[in-house]
Formats: sequence, structure tokens, C-alpha cells
Amino acid sequence: MRAKGQFWGSVITDDEVDALLRAHGEIDYPAGADGMDDAIGASSAIRDDPSGRFGRLVRALDLDGDDADLVMLSIAPEISAGYGKIFAYLNDNLNQAYLTVDLATRVLRTERQQRLALQARLMKGAPLIQNRLLLLNPEEGVETHTARRLHPSSRLLQWLLEEQELPESVGFKPIDTGGDVFTPAATADRLEQINSSLHRPVTLVITGSTLGSREGVAIDIAKRTGRPLVRVDLDRCRQYIEQPYDLIRELRLSGALPYLINVSDQQEDPMLRIQVQRLGAAVAKLPYPVLVGGTDRRSVAALLGGDRPSLTVQVQRSTLDERIKAWTDAMTRRGWSTQKGEDVAERFYSVGGTTIHQVLERAAAECGGKEPTLDAMWAAARECSRPEFQGLAEHIVPRYTWDDLILSDKIKNQLQHLVNYLAEQETVFHRWGARSIRARGYGIKALLSGGPGTGKTMAAEVIAGTLGLDLFRVDLSSVISRWVGETEKNLKEVFDAAEGGTAVLLFDEADSLFGSRGEVKQAQDRFANQEVSFLLQRLEVFEGCAILTTNLQENIDEAFLRRFGAVIEFPMPSIEQRKRLWARAIPKGAPRNADLDLDAIAKQFTIAGGSIINSAINACILASTLKEDVAMKHIVTAVAQEYIKMGKQVTPVHFGEWYTFVRDL
Repeated sequence: MRAKGQFWGSVITDDEVDALLRAHGEIDYPAGADGMDDAIGASSAIRDDPSGRFGRLVRALDLDGDDADLVMLSIAPEISAGYGKIFAYLNDNLNQAYLTVDLATRVLRTERQQRLALQARLMKGAPLIQNRLLLLNPEEGVETHTARRLHPSSRLLQWLLEEQELPESVGFKPIDTGGDVFTPAATADRLEQINSSLHRPVTLVITGSTLGSREGVAIDIAKRTGRPLVRVDLDRCRQYIEQPYDLIRELRLSGALPYLINVSDQQEDPMLRIQVQRLGAAVAKLPYPVLVGGTDRRSVAALLGGDRPSLTVQVQRSTLDERIKAWTDAMTRRGWSTQKGEDVAERFYSVGGTTIHQVLERAAAECGGKEPTLDAMWAAARECSRPEFQGLAEHIVPRYTWDDLILSDKIKNQLQHLVNYLAEQETVFHRWGARSIRARGYGIKALLSGGPGTGKTMAAEVIAGTLGLDLFRVDLSSVISRWVGETEKNLKEVFDAAEGGTAVLLFDEADSLFGSRGEVKQAQDRFANQEVSFLLQRLEVFEGCAILTTNLQENIDEAFLRRFGAVIEFPMPSIEQRKRLWARAIPKGAPRNADLDLDAIAKQFTIAGGSIINSAINACILASTLKEDVAMKHIVTAVAQEYIKMGKQVTPVHFGEWYTFVRDL
């Protein structure tokens, strides 16, 4: 520093600087001493206070004395504007009322080598800059590193001033770890096995079950470590993908465990893939556990690198008795009847983690804050355990009931058996011990075969609706891919999601996917057979309900047929069934002409229920357009149009006396 009394700048003197230094920071030092030196020295009390905010910052980011001094010096003008005058004085420039790299090193060090070493702490890859605690702003005309402005990030100031412990933004959310968590005994045993690793820098991959169950395990781990928990959704945290050390800064400042979801090394965008890997490399350096949910170890290894140890925590399916106890305890604490909880526990085997609490809160909200009804709890449980298929399956809300199924009693009895199997499998396999007899794959797989429109998809809706479960129809156009290995990858995602949720899985018109394995004559045949084999393996171990429909049973591989718990044939409806279908298909409010003869229509046209519904609706549209009552000519015309759509000929043999209505079509 310059000699005492020497004039710097044009508006401030040495004595004024001394007065400013006395006024700021409540620093007490003898008059006549070198003010800035004493100010820096006095700051050590603030810096080293273990209970203070700055002390927490030092410990959280492992800052040494030099880094701590740089941070302390940079925040001074942000706390009090008077320090700007001091910096202008020291810069000998009224337009530079801020800290520069050069000024920081001159204030803190006297020897040239020490200054150079300090400058290195402010380079691009240094912790202070990399973690975005301090920012370097280039000024117009600045050509050297030492002339750049040095100032703290706004986030650092927020944290130091205790304005915000952890931010909450899209895809980044602190998780409340104080609530009740239901962890299956088998999963809790696994956590006990690896308990010593929960305080080391490892990657814990949490797989299986639903999102709520996996998050519940993450909360359990956070409780065991005594750390806060933050959910980081990489699908929605683009800012942290682009600036990974912003995330690292937040985690280190709070000491929070990151719970990463939607992690994938299979990014289609090459640039995004590089950014995600860069984020992974940054996260991998955290000195405590990193939690990853809903993926496999290989993807995690590809993302976080192979140097960091990786352990898997598989969320095991809870037993019926465990779920009943968890629901009963939760209901009892709220002073509610426990019977409804037992009913929900029997059906929704995937509800776990924090989901029970979420279900009860949501159900109570639907009932005005009062004790929820069973229907409200059922709806909330269904919503909270709903699997996510990422566009590979369509959610169908069941609309049909048993009365809508115009089928023989034999077929209805077979369908009822499926319902009974699903309703009672928990009791039989878990409580009565049948799981020891059939160790895996005790879910139900059913094949419904028959021509188009015979009621197969409707039957799947009735099964799901009777059980009070969601129905998901797999979009085969999204699943099947011409690229090698892509179909298996998509199917894996479908089954993984289905196993984690309580829902009925429907493969509609599945013969296109589950066809017969053929002789290998070219490479593509081999890959197609691999896809079939993969499906066989997943169906065999699948614990949920999978319903497959096909128009041509003979196209289904015999190996598949052996794995179905039920194979139900849907024949073309009889004359009497067709009459009932026509009566139900024509809206009750539609005006009917006196010539309308449903008996004659049912006898004349051998078509399935789906075609009957289409024909009835189109006949009503035609009649309404002509401002007429629904008559035979409208029905016959609509049936003819349905014939043409199906590729069938419109002839006098098929239409008899009504051929005159349609001969010109």
C-alpha cells in the first residue's frame, strides 16, 4: 500500500478512507494504522466463526484462507456502498469503484510470486470461479485477466444474507424429509446392509416400484445421513445441465443429497448428451452420496463415470401384511376408520414411500378436509400410483360395464375368472404362501382372440373398471422400431413402468408384435426372434396384469400361448346378440321410423359389435343430415359403407331386398 497521507484520486483522501474503514464492518483498530490491512485482519473473526454464515460457507466448500479472503473482500462493496469509494481510491480511478483481480491481489499480497499464486485462484477452472461463487466480468476495452471486475454471484449474496437456504425452481425442489415413509422390510434390510456406505462418496441407484416408492427410499437414506434432500429432474433442469457447477454450489452450500431422476445416457441430441455427461462428472466429485432414481447401473456408470463406486437399492414389493399395517397406522394417526385403508392396501401393491400420505391428503381434500370415502381413497391411490410410459402407452379411462358386454355366459365367466385372479392374488400368493410354489411370474397374462369389433378391447376396459384400476393401451407404432435393439429397449421401458404401478396393460392387436418366430434366413430374422425371446422373458416374470388381443390367434407363437393364464376366443355374435347390439347402438333419443326392423337387420348382416356401433352412428348422422327419422335405408347404407371399409363386396346376396338402397355405392 502507498505511504500514509499520499493523495489518490480526486475526491477522497487518506483520512477519509480511514474514516470509512472505521464506519464499515464495525472494525476497531488504532488511529494511524494502515486501515485496509487492519480491515482484512479483522475480517478473520467473521470468516472463522463456526456458527456464522460465512463459516458455514468456508466449511461447505472447503475454502482455504486465501479463497476465504478473496470472497470476504469481494462481498464488501455489496454490503456497504462505502467500500466502492475505497476501491476507487485504491484503483486511483473514480470510474473503477469496484474490485478487480489486480486490486484483490495487491490488497492481500505484497510479494509478486504470492500475487501470481493468488491470481491463479481466480482463473477459469479454479474452485471459486468454477463453482460460480465469484464472477469475472470483462469490461469494454479490458485486455488482461488482472483488469477484469471481480464480484460475488447474486446467489452467494442471497445465501450469505440468509434470504434463501435452497432455491426452488422448475425441476429442482427440496424434499420434506420429516413426514412418514413406508419402506418395505426387504428394502430396509438392504439399507442396513449398506449403512456404512451412506456416509461415503458413492452413487446409490434406486430401482423398482413406483416414483413415490423410490423417492421414499431416498428420504429414508437422507434421514439416515442427517442431510437435507433435493430432487433434481434432469428433464426439466436445463439450467443445471448447462451450468453444472451451479448445481454443485447449491448442494455444497446446503449439504443436501441430490436425488437425480430422469437420468439417461441415451440422449438423441449429441450436444445434450455431452452436457449431461459433464454434469455427471461434476456431481461425481461430491464428497457424499448421490442418489439416482428409476434407471439402471449401466446408464448411471455411463453418466457418472467409472471411478465412483455404485450400489443398487432395489425397492422390493411389500407384503400384504406390511401394507395393511402401514395404511392402518396412517389412518389411526388421523383418527379415521382403518377398514378403508385395508381395502386399498389389498389392491394397490405399488403404493409405498411417501405415497400413502399423499393418497390420504389428496383424498381428504376431495372430501372437504373430512375423513375420505373409500371411493375418494381409491381414486387418489390410482392417481398416485399411475405409471409413466413416456408416450409408449395411452391411458384409457374405463367406461364400460358388464352390461355393455354382449357375450355368452361362458365367455363372461372366463373374464370373471381373470378379475377374481387379480383381486385375490395378494391373498393367495403372499398371505397363503403360493409364491413358494410359483416363485415368479404370478401375475396374470391373458390372450383375447377374435375378429375386429368382437369386444376384446371393451372386455379389457370392463376388467380394469371392475378392479378400479387404470388401463394403458400400448402404442405399438411407438414401440416397434426398425433399428436393431430399439424395440427391446422400448418394451423394457413399458414393462418397467407397468411393474412399478398398479394398472392393467393392454397390447391391442398384438399379433403384429408377438408373431411366430421364423427360420433365420437373414440378419433381420435373427433380430426379430430376439425381440420375441425378450418378450417371452418379460411376460414370464411380469407380476401385473397383461392383456393381449389378436385378430388371428394362429399368428401367435406357441411359446407365447403356453405362458398365458387364459386364452379366450371371442366369436362373431349370434343373431340374438346382434339384435341386442343394434338395440343398444342406436341412441335412445334418436327418432325411429316405423319401418325400422332390428330383427331383420340382425339376421341379414353378420357383423361384429364394433361394426354395428359404427353403422348405427353413421346411420344416425345420415338421417339427421336429411332431417329424417332413422329408417332402414339409413341403416342399410351405413352397413354398406362399413362393408366397403372392411374390403367386403356389396352384393344382392348380402343385402337382399335392400340392395336397391346401396347398389350405386
